[in-house]
Amino acid sequence: MSYASDPAAPPSRARGTLLLALLFLAYMLSFLDRQIIALMVDPIKRDLGLDDLQFSLLHGLGFGVFFALAGLPIAIAADRVSRTRIIAAGVAGWSVATSLCGLAQSFATLFLCRVGVGVGEAALAPAAYSLIADSFDRRRLPLAMAVFSTGSTLGSGLALLAGGELLAALGRLARPSGSWAAAFEPWQLAFILAGLPGFALAALVLLLREPPRPRATGVVWRGQIKAGFGHMRANLRLYGGLTACITFTTALSSGFIMWFPALLMRSHGLAVEEAGREFGIRFAVFATLGVLAGGWCVGWLQARIGQRAYCRFIAAAVAIAGTAYALAGAAHGTAGALAWVALAIFATQSLAGVAIAALQIVTPPGIRAQCSAVFLLSVNLLGYGLGAPLVAAAGKLVFAGAAPLGPALMLVALLLAPLALASIMLAARPFAGARLHVPAAA
Repeated sequence: MSYASDPAAPPSRARGTLLLALLFLAYMLSFLDRQIIALMVDPIKRDLGLDDLQFSLLHGLGFGVFFALAGLPIAIAADRVSRTRIIAAGVAGWSVATSLCGLAQSFATLFLCRVGVGVGEAALAPAAYSLIADSFDRRRLPLAMAVFSTGSTLGSGLALLAGGELLAALGRLARPSGSWAAAFEPWQLAFILAGLPGFALAALVLLLREPPRPRATGVVWRGQIKAGFGHMRANLRLYGGLTACITFTTALSSGFIMWFPALLMRSHGLAVEEAGREFGIRFAVFATLGVLAGGWCVGWLQARIGQRAYCRFIAAAVAIAGTAYALAGAAHGTAGALAWVALAIFATQSLAGVAIAALQIVTPPGIRAQCSAVFLLSVNLLGYGLGAPLVAAAGKLVFAGAAPLGPALMLVALLLAPLALASIMLAARPFAGARLHVPAAA
């Protein structure tokens, strides 16, 4: 069964901008709540009696796997019912779960709370991608997706930068015996506070007015699920290659985001607030610049070489990122490690908006959320799910020693980057000849 639809004219620029702004804030908050745990490695391990592998499961299996698994059924619903209501429910849900992380007293309870964060955040991306693709034309879509994707970079950077300062401040905070705060460790208070802003944002999202969905032709409501999988199966090299490339790249990036602050503390002697500040500033600045530069560059290239611009840009960015990540892990000096990781972050994050825009323009509107969820299922299940545990396993099994993180990070970069590059080369030819489903600029 095939699926066809005619692109509809996007709504007014003002409405599209308002929608994009609120979705950006939601995405930023989701990454803040997701990544703040990266600064809590040692205190959580100490208080709950965990080892590195158990802690990596909180970031990988606990969050990433359930985030991925919940995405598909939520996305199928998002192709049929109100996308803004789905997003609002997800924001409220992950905010509750983030605050509940602060009440955890064991690995099992913290694991379950991280599962809740993952399930709540699964509601955001597929529905947001669909909303944005219906709100911008073909020329403006890469930059719009890039702006949305900067929410991930600023949220992660804020988690590292402000999270480190918050943990240090909470550690110095006077907590008189008998007060409610005295019952909690600083990392627990940080979780509780991080979850609170989401409730106000969920209410604002409910006020958004959705853009109209294009009418589909050649398929009825009950056939949409089958049509979505049929469309992906008929274009397997395109979807498979693009998905595999971003999955490998995400595994590499998430492993570094999870373990690089610990590397700065363990191997370079930085305190928690110093590691958070040094890595957080670089992540916020270079990731944001990378996302925006990627969206602008592909928009510029697309006007000159057509849709081939997407895969060519992705291949170049992957090659740069893999090399820089490997050198960051191998660096002996703190300045060198930070310089190489800044370049790697810029290159990796330049793919954020570009890859999602690429997926949207070749996917019919009525199955965008569903196809996005299948894409995210792989990216999050294998990318976020395996990135951090892969580094931990490499350090424990391959580089058993006093400070195995640097060599382990280098090995993971040298393994994953070539796989990502080969995958996007597989997708390049079918992508260049694919039909486009986003209207051209007026």
